[in-house]
Amino acid sequence: MSHHLNPKKPSKMKLFFWILPPAVLGISLVSLISLTFENIYPGKTFHPESNRATVVQSLTGEKSKYFYINKNTNIQPKISAKAFLVGDLNTGEVILSKNQEEKYPIASVSKLMTALVAKEISARDEKAKVSKTALLTNGANGELKLGENIKTSELLYPLLLESSNDAAEVLAEHFGRDNFIAKMNQQAEKLKMVNTSYGDPSGLSINNQSTASDMFKLAGYLTQQEPDLIKITSKRSYSNKKQSWSNISQFLGMDGYFGGKSGYTDPAKQTVVSLFNLPLGQKGVRPIAITLLQSSDRQKDVQAILKYLKKNVYYGGASDASTNWVEERVGMPDIKDPNFVTLIFGGDIMLDRGVKSSVRKNFNNDYSKLFEKKDLVNLLKNSDIVFANLEGTASDRGTDLGNLYSFRMDGSVIPALRGAGISILSVANNHVGDWGRAAYTDTLARLKENEILYTGGGNDRAEAVTPAIIEKYGIKIGFIGFSDKGPDYMAVKDDNVGILLANDPDFDKIIKDASAQVDYLVVSFHFGEEYKTKHDARQEKLAHKAVDAGAKIVIGHHPHVPQDIEVYSRKGCTQSSCASYIAYSLGNFIFDQSWSAPTMKGMLLEIKLNRDGSMTVRKDTTQLNSVFQLDKIIKGKEEKVKFQTVKPTTP
Repeated sequence: MSHHLNPKKPSKMKLFFWILPPAVLGISLVSLISLTFENIYPGKTFHPESNRATVVQSLTGEKSKYFYINKNTNIQPKISAKAFLVGDLNTGEVILSKNQEEKYPIASVSKLMTALVAKEISARDEKAKVSKTALLTNGANGELKLGENIKTSELLYPLLLESSNDAAEVLAEHFGRDNFIAKMNQQAEKLKMVNTSYGDPSGLSINNQSTASDMFKLAGYLTQQEPDLIKITSKRSYSNKKQSWSNISQFLGMDGYFGGKSGYTDPAKQTVVSLFNLPLGQKGVRPIAITLLQSSDRQKDVQAILKYLKKNVYYGGASDASTNWVEERVGMPDIKDPNFVTLIFGGDIMLDRGVKSSVRKNFNNDYSKLFEKKDLVNLLKNSDIVFANLEGTASDRGTDLGNLYSFRMDGSVIPALRGAGISILSVANNHVGDWGRAAYTDTLARLKENEILYTGGGNDRAEAVTPAIIEKYGIKIGFIGFSDKGPDYMAVKDDNVGILLANDPDFDKIIKDASAQVDYLVVSFHFGEEYKTKHDARQEKLAHKAVDAGAKIVIGHHPHVPQDIEVYSRKGCTQSSCASYIAYSLGNFIFDQSWSAPTMKGMLLEIKLNRDGSMTVRKDTTQLNSVFQLDKIIKGKEEKVKFQTVKPTTP
């Protein structure tokens, strides 16, 4: 019997039901792939030709679910970055951009790719060994120890929280450095980051280059596919049984911030990928990425973009443009820089000895816990500049010179201070030489690594006499510092690291030259007698000399308790706008002097310095608890600084 009989043809109805399920499945898969492609490669969208917000449509042809409106399209945010991109992480659509395809060095933003590759190729509980070569990499963040074995998954925390270059190199070495870097470039190619290249795992190499557009693609991929990595970048800190790492992001704690990564090198300037959930619609929030390259002030740039978005951009349809909630937003005042800079001044910070013991016992070595109280977090977050005195070095180098009280803090203190919002520190005091010049030099390097400015000392005299300058809203604020309490052996030399002393023969000239470079100058002194609540003649003489030479604000440390204040005007000043403000001592910010109630308190001084030179001040009282956390802040009364008749300088 033949086996090639022609079978009976099925009916058209049966054929229809036989074909229908696969067809439906196929359409579903195509839709799924399209959505996945859109999410994984968010840059695959229509880019508006202009840099202004506009209605955009994705390549899939799907109409946008939102509508952008600008009250005045000629007003754009003032951004210092040479290239930037602002986009929606859900749809991949671009809201604002400038030079988004221009390649620039990206610095430590590179570590996002380092983390991604390490996570993808690491086995569960895989460990890497810290080598001498890795520890020789520029920078000390991470506090990794030679020969220690650490899980590759845990190395992601110092990598992303503290931007540890050592952690980046340990990961790369573990997997074969050349192979690891090749995988970084392969991953960039896979994500269609066509203008991105990596030459090292840390971002120190000038060959680590990308575009604002490519960084946006990476942010989109990580948000959609590797949210755990983004979650790490939003943590305030992370501790295991041996170590603790603090988040150094200056955006931590800002409303809506949910992660990102910053970077800095001289060629790259300031770079950032910063992610926010923003209430740009009547309901809910939108995940927005901001990528900046070649910025001179990433914090100011991001804040300007956020203000612009909240005023000019909303999600909805065209029919929503006349609704009340949109009209309220469009009717907001134009975004302008404030006419004042808010400065916060704190006292002595010493996190060695009893504070170190408390942090080990109570906070698992996590120094960021000292600054976690809500009142302090909010106060520092809402200021433009935060200044304090670092009472000693933060290093693992040097030799104890045997002083009666010898302070050397853990290196991990510096990232914690950065994460707390400290902008600039005085490094001129009687304890910075306790462990010699090696510890001091290392401390300066760690401060620079964490983008904390310092004054009162330097790697040579030229650096020490140059004011640290912070510009906010077009107002340049300079800082210069001196110690009147030694140590004399730490005096800075033309070719050797050290501090500026108040008896420097060029004292007046240093201040005059610094004042000429800025709009307003802050002069810091380590002076006075310990535990005295009134300033003495020596303090007054130095403070008045500083004002006469050009200081606008004089801040004192060393007595460990708050002292009196004074409004003093240089000769020729006849109005409040040229008056100067002197705070002779702010007492302790965080110190372990628990034997005395006054030394467990301090003053946080807030000064609003207006563009015209007039000032308002508020003196807050701080209280440390038994574990040396800054526990309470008792708000003072805000007062205008009023001109006073010139008081003769004490002879």
